[in-house]
Amino acid sequence: MTKKHKLRPVRLAGALLAASLLLTACFDEGAPQLVASGKARMEKKEYKAAAIDFKNALQKDSTQVEARFLLGKALLETGDVQGAWVELSKAREAGFNNDELVPVMAAALILRGENDKFIAEYADVQLTAPQRQAELKAALAIAYGGKGKYVQARAAAEAALQADPNNIVAQLAIAQLLMVSGDKTGALAQVDKTLKAHPESSRPWVAKADLLQASGSEPADVMAAYREALKLDKGDMQAHLGVIQLLQRQRDFDGMQKQLEELEKVQPGGLQGRYFKTVLAFERRDLKTAFELSQQLLKVAPQNPRFLQLAGMIEYERGGYLQAVAHLGKALANSPTPNTVRVLMARAQLRAGDPRKALSFVQPLLDNDNPAPADVYSVAADAYLQMGNSEAAKRMYTKAVKINPGDTRGRTALALADLSEGRGDRALAELKILAGADSGIEADVVMAMAHLRSNRLDEAVAVVDGIEKKQPGKPIAAFLRGRIEQLRGHRDKARAGYEESVKRSAAYLPAATALAAMDYEEGKPAAAVGRYEKVVAADPQSVEATMGLISAKARNGAKAEETRSQLEAAIKRFPEVEAPRLGLVSHLLEIGDAKGALQAANDGVSRFPDNPFLYEALGVAESTTGNFNQAAQSFSKMAALQPNSVQPLMRMEELQEARKDIPAAIVQLRKVLSMKPDHLPAQVRLITLLSRTGKSAEALALAKTVQTQSPNEPQGWTFEGDLLASQGKWPGAIAALRTSFAKRPAEDTAIKLHRALLSGGQPAEAAKLEAEWLAKQGDSPLFNFYLGDQAMARNDFERAELRYRKVVDAQPGNAVALNNLGWLLHRAGKPGALDMVEKALALAPNTPAVIDTAAEIQAATGHLDKALPLQKRAVELNPEQPMHRLHLAQYLIKNGQKVEARTELQRLAALGSNFSQQQEVQKLLASL
Repeated sequence: MTKKHKLRPVRLAGALLAASLLLTACFDEGAPQLVASGKARMEKKEYKAAAIDFKNALQKDSTQVEARFLLGKALLETGDVQGAWVELSKAREAGFNNDELVPVMAAALILRGENDKFIAEYADVQLTAPQRQAELKAALAIAYGGKGKYVQARAAAEAALQADPNNIVAQLAIAQLLMVSGDKTGALAQVDKTLKAHPESSRPWVAKADLLQASGSEPADVMAAYREALKLDKGDMQAHLGVIQLLQRQRDFDGMQKQLEELEKVQPGGLQGRYFKTVLAFERRDLKTAFELSQQLLKVAPQNPRFLQLAGMIEYERGGYLQAVAHLGKALANSPTPNTVRVLMARAQLRAGDPRKALSFVQPLLDNDNPAPADVYSVAADAYLQMGNSEAAKRMYTKAVKINPGDTRGRTALALADLSEGRGDRALAELKILAGADSGIEADVVMAMAHLRSNRLDEAVAVVDGIEKKQPGKPIAAFLRGRIEQLRGHRDKARAGYEESVKRSAAYLPAATALAAMDYEEGKPAAAVGRYEKVVAADPQSVEATMGLISAKARNGAKAEETRSQLEAAIKRFPEVEAPRLGLVSHLLEIGDAKGALQAANDGVSRFPDNPFLYEALGVAESTTGNFNQAAQSFSKMAALQPNSVQPLMRMEELQEARKDIPAAIVQLRKVLSMKPDHLPAQVRLITLLSRTGKSAEALALAKTVQTQSPNEPQGWTFEGDLLASQGKWPGAIAALRTSFAKRPAEDTAIKLHRALLSGGQPAEAAKLEAEWLAKQGDSPLFNFYLGDQAMARNDFERAELRYRKVVDAQPGNAVALNNLGWLLHRAGKPGALDMVEKALALAPNTPAVIDTAAEIQAATGHLDKALPLQKRAVELNPEQPMHRLHLAQYLIKNGQKVEARTELQRLAALGSNFSQQQEVQKLLASL
């Protein structure tokens, strides 16, 4: 199929605008000299100075129509299209000569991006001067060509040649039309003919360069033709622009800068020069400058599709996705590349979190009888994926790859689908091929993550080495190295990897987030705040970084109202993004302000009535306040917006559990699995509920189903081991957990297997597993915490202290480990107990168990004035925990508050056999 090429826009300074000006008006004293001066400046291409002369002439006599026309023409040459249009329109209203006026107005309309208006107003206009009629018809040929109406374009060009056989614009329009029709030889022959007819003109050389480029000639030959044009006319705009665009394609940004400087010399402040300065800033990723320049362009020509499209691209990269859609929507009608605009609009809406609107932008192309370009199917696939319709997404990716087998992104997505469907070997083989053939890293990253997920760390290292070679100095390889070392239990090496990642790019959020998580574990929330502050400083438009910073400040002790104010400020700053609103709802629920959460969720739904995540937040808020029926309605609306997603059904299942309707919850989970048979969260929950309701055989059968669905993944065997362990069937539990551990030696599985070996009477095997795990990952906090709990349970307090110290060394911010270690030190009479517990209390000020320990130590040291408020707080936070109430009664008695103590003890006595410490309760009551 012959590739079609759009006709180039008309050249302002070329034959279309060339006209000898007639002096038809009488000026008062001084005006003729000003007009003459302006004309002389126009000849020298000093358009700004000429415009000043014409404005001064009009100040002397505003009725002088020719001065008005000349001012419009000068303004057009300076790039002030809007100002030019105003002046030219006034000249037309005053009856200025059409032969002079129409070609200039034609150029203004085309530069304004109003090809349709130009065609509508001037297609049937007849000018008296043959030369002007030829220029008008040539401009119409360009306008028709820009709309893809090549039959009308050819007719207009031929009419131009009939009016003036020597019209260079029409001659070159014919050449372009021949090229569009696929006649490259005829097109070049027409250009050569024009070169002979107009040896003094630069225009045929520009046309030749364009045709050479369109026919795939060597860039050096194209550049040589443009340079020939500039030898003949240093001010040839199209030649300058041709050179600039060629340098842009070659990524020679320094060359672009130099050529723009040359263009500025011959046309200071010109509109096209300003446009490509914006392009250059965008290419260099100087988004701040690019944005500022794009706004200036839109002030001059707010309807120009090229300017709007560029502004949309800039907004997209800046993260202003809805503003990008607004610009691109205005550009769409007159854009020479409407498919590109639609795809970018769709991608912007996807980034804004609205896959339905994204799909609507490309749907007309999907509904067309002709196959759409590959990127259309690709963005449609992304939309379906975000909507939860994985089957439709897969169909779209398949079409994209069929049209373009080199579509690495589509092939990567299909490989990812294979991974999720359990075809890991096939997926990894495809990813390896893609990674080897593609200079990009998308396939490499997916392959690395697959290896990490399966704990194949050596294989992951090899993939990351390849990523580093492809993108040396970029942050992602260093980040993945950090992740590998973290999985190996090498905390210092992991930190070094993450630090290198943020050193390479201060705005790289994943590495900053990983470091912040380590800061939290080490009890350094202020350090986490600092990390997010650096990311926000490097990328102020990052909503995710802003939300991370707010969360970090909250964890560092910011008051609830401060956090609320920060979230509300984020909502104002990012009004088109739902994340801050969702964060506000979550925060208000967390601090117990259910009414405020409900209001915030309702406000969000009002602002984003088609956003399923806000209906989800609203449903959660309603459920928290006990409005179960309203919550069900909200989750139903969420489901309507995500008809192929199982998440709304999972929320409905949570609602059924909140209502304590377990049979209904089980029915709901079965619905989920009928839609998505391999949905692991639903399988986990259903296995749990079946086991809880005595349907162990059915639960075990489901675990076996998971094993069949994902034979290379450990989850199915973990489920089986958990079920058999809950029934005390230790040999079977041990066998299943061994299989799971062999498939992926995860820490939580190691703990479960160790516990099963002990319970199953195999202490030697448990000790062997413990020694092997600690030899490899001796600093593993989770495993050490488990061992500490085991030691506590058997009253091996010295060993428990040793293990909890290991946890605190690795995670100084682990409040529970600090609390347990503090209690052990207190019990043993060792120093540092209160210090440990106060650290835990600072980290978890609302945790009843920690408060209870702090009160116990204060009471033991005689500080009842401190112990009593603490213990009352523990009871207030967890009134159903009888031990906290017993401790409170004991402290009240010690403090001489017998009446209050009796009240607490009587409440405990009412529990009867449900409280194991009734003997102590009765003893205390008897003492009062």
